[in-house]
This record gives sequence, structure tokens and C-alpha cells, in this order.
Amino acid sequence: MFERFTDGTRAVVVEAHDLALELGSDSIGAGHLLYGCAESREETAGGPLNACGITPAAIRRLLPRVDLQPTGHVDAESLRAIGIEYQAVRAAVEETFGPGALEQAPDRRVRASRSRRPPFTPEAKQSLKLALRVAVELHANSIVPGHLLLGLLRLDDELVSNVIAQSGTTVAGLSAAVLSGVSGAP
Repeated sequence: MFERFTDGTRAVVVEAHDLALELGSDSIGAGHLLYGCAESREETAGGPLNACGITPAAIRRLLPRVDLQPTGHVDAESLRAIGIEYQAVRAAVEETFGPGALEQAPDRRVRASRSRRPPFTPEAKQSLKLALRVAVELHANSIVPGHLLLGLLRLDDELVSNVIAQSGTTVAGLSAAVLSGVSGAP
């Protein structure tokens, strides 16, 4: 399936991957893919989303951030046992040096985990399969970002549904806008 992805669709997946890692997620979900579509400069996905007010920033606000726990020789439970609250220390450091200050110089184990390729969640995998199905139904030779977005819209995902509902549009309305854009896609 991935061999049928256009460069624009690959860029969507790379954006999703990067955001998942940035937020500390151990997998790439439908919300990350939706973010990648909104971030896309390719008009079959980014255009219709942005026209409906669905921006990367709006999607990002709804995605959970996983706080990285201390790594290496630091153990939050051990620190707590001697009266040191790691989260309080972390908050004080970030107040002084800015958000993410403790992540700026991660040890090798954290660096290795950030360079890995997190797997797709079952919902994200399903949306990729649905994107292929959409491309086949439309007799397209390749999968463009709009096909991926249509796959996400066919998926019954809570976060995707919430983003669309908050924008004031409907799945049907957004699907129609995307379909008109992908009708001429290769």
C-alpha cells in the first residue's frame, strides 16, 4: 500500500510520526494522521480542513501529551521515598528554564526511543486501509492526502469526530469538499 503513496501522502505520515514522538506517544493514532492532513500543503487534504477551520493547532490541542518520566538512574518512586517530588522539581525547572527543559539533553535510551518508528494504532491502520479502498473506488493510481483524509472520515474515531464537530461542519460536508478535490487526482 505504501508504494502507492504520493510524496504528499508520505509527508502527512511523517508529520503524524513526528507529532506522535513530540507528544511522547508510543504509537501513531488517527488524531496524529488528521494533524498531518491538516498540516499538509497539498490541497486535497489541508485545503478542505483549513477551509472548515480545522487547523493543526486545533487538532494538537485535543491530542494527549504523555509526560516523559525520569530515565536512567533517576527513579521517581525512590526520590519520593526520600522526600523529593519529581513533578515539583520538574515544574520548578520548567518555570525557570522553559517547557521541555529536561528533555533538551536526553540520555541515550530516550534518544533511541525518539528515533524509533512508533507503530500505528489499530484505528490508524484501519484508516490507511480505508484510504486505499477510497483510491480504488475512485480509480486512482496513487493515494493522495485527500484519500487518507477520506479514510479518516470513514473511520468511527472519537477524536476525529470531536474535531469535526467542534469546527461546526459535518463529516458529510467535509467529505464532499474532499471528494471534489480528489476527483482529479492521479
